[in-house]
Amino acid sequence: MRMSLLSRFCLITLTVITLNQTASAAATLNSDENNALVKEDIAGTQVLSEVCPALIGKNAKFEQNIQKLIQMNLKQYTGQTMTLSVLQNDAEYKALLDDAHKAVKETPADEQKSVCEDVLNFED
Repeated sequence: MRMSLLSRFCLITLTVITLNQTASAAATLNSDENNALVKEDIAGTQVLSEVCPALIGKNAKFEQNIQKLIQMNLKQYTGQTMTLSVLQNDAEYKALLDDAHKAVKETPADEQKSVCEDVLNFED
């Protein structure tokens, strides 16, 4: 069964907010599966960094939390050291980022704002 883009966006954002799920899932995934999950989480986070300022205003704490979440996810990448700039050129990441952009367009603004507020209030 294929997930709708809305469900996928919700899953991405929930995974980003609850990184413990990613860490525990990584223990049972092979390297490629884990890295795909990391890329998907970072793509979702990047989309949030693009859409949230329009919903909750420009906020330094939000931007710091976005960077924290990205760095936390990058640490979960296995096999090599990964950076956001390297990911930006990765074909799989680009496709996941496109999917996340499409998903956010299908997500109601109130749900988007709620997720943005969750990121703003994120404590690690």
